[in-house]
Amino acid sequence: MSPARPTNQANVAASVRARLLNVAKAQGVDFNQVLVRFALERILYRLTQSQHADRFLLKGALLFTLWYDMPHRATRDADLLGFGASDLASVAETFRDIAAVAADDGIVFDPTSVTVEEIRKEAGYGGVRVIIAGELAKARCKTQIDVGFGDVVTPAPVDSVYPVLLDDLPA
Repeated sequence: MSPARPTNQANVAASVRARLLNVAKAQGVDFNQVLVRFALERILYRLTQSQHADRFLLKGALLFTLWYDMPHRATRDADLLGFGASDLASVAETFRDIAAVAADDGIVFDPTSVTVEEIRKEAGYGGVRVIIAGELAKARCKTQIDVGFGDVVTPAPVDSVYPVLLDDLPA
């Protein structure tokens, strides 16, 4: 992938991948399911570290991880509520910025891979689907984020620390 890797990134990536494999075995779940969740966690982390953090709220199935200390249905995407420009070009540029945020967590997202398409048009609900390619020690991690625009937020949003699969990584 084209983005520059931080020093020692290959060793970090291999270590993280091995630890995620251990998590999958310990939980008795498919490694790909753990890999998808990890990629979603890490793109959310990068979002919080970006200049765009105040433009999005987490919603959907990933919130169950925040609310309940028990297994829940696996999800393959993140659902966000977006504020601000919702045109495809603006959303693509935003997520290219987010994908470019460096983090020492082993996964590398490719900003040039960002694709955005409209969803839910027929329902009269504005939304876009963002796909970002990532890589963790040669394992491909396609990350899907669905962003809706125009929803009312009730009650008011609450800042929370999102639980992570590997405790030594920032949330």
